[in-house]
Amino acid sequence: MKDVFRLRHIQIRRMEITFGIICALVGFLLVNQLRVQRSLSQQLPALTEQNLGQIIRELSVETESLQREVADLRIKLYKYEREEADKKTILNEAAQKLENLRIVTGLVEVEGQGVRIQLDDKKGLLGSYDMLDLIQELRAAGAETISMSGQRVTARTAFKRREGSLWIDGNAIDPPYEVKAIGDPETLYQGITLAGGVRDVLSSLEGVSFTIIMANDLSIPAVVEEVKPLHAIPVEKE
Repeated sequence: MKDVFRLRHIQIRRMEITFGIICALVGFLLVNQLRVQRSLSQQLPALTEQNLGQIIRELSVETESLQREVADLRIKLYKYEREEADKKTILNEAAQKLENLRIVTGLVEVEGQGVRIQLDDKKGLLGSYDMLDLIQELRAAGAETISMSGQRVTARTAFKRREGSLWIDGNAIDPPYEVKAIGDPETLYQGITLAGGVRDVLSSLEGVSFTIIMANDLSIPAVVEEVKPLHAIPVEKE
């Protein structure tokens, strides 16, 4: 992320330097023209009408040439500003995509509105498949980020039932389980509470209670440990 903002700073700095150079060049051309005109104005009284006509023609040609140079510089400046604006847009889009990727992969803590589920299991009947069903239903209803009992749920999350406890990514969690899902509250609520859906299925088990509420102040932590690929290598597209 720091590299993206550093590159953006360099691009903006280059644009400022180039703009300054162009302004200085335009100023130099204008000052030079004023000096020539001032020098000629001091000599005008001693010149003949024919000489004055020749000077006027030469000044007209020089003025037109300077005007063309100024116009060319303005066009170049406009093109450069457009290129820099396009580069800035690309950098902003890249930074936003990187931030979205960090959210999806669970690398940053997030907050927002959604639903909170309280799931109790007094008999220890809920297994890994039950939890996976609940997670899949939440995602199908539009959940953007999910946590279970304080742990971030990602695409790599694994559930296991072992030694009388439910395990998530190698950590044991005990009931009551608290599930948080960030997304549109009403859509998530309706998706989970559909007749015959996951809530009804889990609630039908003996000793299991399922409570869901909409919330506006949910906070979901980042993953405890970032997974670094050892063998997978990104494919570079030409």
